[in-house]
Amino acid sequence: MSIPPHEYRAIITTEVAHPKEVADFFRFRKWLFIDRCGWRLPFTAAGERDQFDGADTEYCLLYDRDRLIGGFRAIRTDFPYLAEGVFPELATVRPFPRTPLAWEISRFGVLSGNNDRTAAKLNYALMFKFAALKRATCLVAIADLTYERFLAMLGVQTSRYGPPQEIGRNAFGEPLMAVAGEISLHAQDPARMSYFADIANNLEITDATHVLGRPLVSA
Repeated sequence: MSIPPHEYRAIITTEVAHPKEVADFFRFRKWLFIDRCGWRLPFTAAGERDQFDGADTEYCLLYDRDRLIGGFRAIRTDFPYLAEGVFPELATVRPFPRTPLAWEISRFGVLSGNNDRTAAKLNYALMFKFAALKRATCLVAIADLTYERFLAMLGVQTSRYGPPQEIGRNAFGEPLMAVAGEISLHAQDPARMSYFADIANNLEITDATHVLGRPLVSA
């Protein structure tokens, strides 16, 4: 994949470290998930946020130059997190994990437009880079069936915690079918992980979540 050098960059951060950038992400989430996708979520003039946006929450923000074009939220599963806290009924076959080695990925999305496929691949590359930096063994998520199929098309192996269920309806009255599952990092095809690693190598990544005095990560 060819990406112009230094055109795209990313920040891994917290609300304390980058309050303005995270506030921008809350507004981005409101526009994308509520205005565009029709999700029924609480929001304010400051954007969309919930009880899982806290001091232990990390944010991965993707930029095209200085324009926020995507990102996601990450929460370690030994802290309260969305899937287990709000959708426990989706884990009927296997329990949700509670370990510092597993991270929940939520509010994952990118702007749509001429370069949306590039942005989506960069966001996935950022996700796997984040997992590597945190030494995660798996990534947990709630996803609709279209998203699950898209991951399969990308060659990403997933496993379910239970069968799909209807979890409500969107603002357009359409049913929302969701499945809870995980991406086990050890179960992935090394060639696919190398593919995403190559994409991440075109992305300047600043990790602000390290303690003071440690070097920033650039990949």
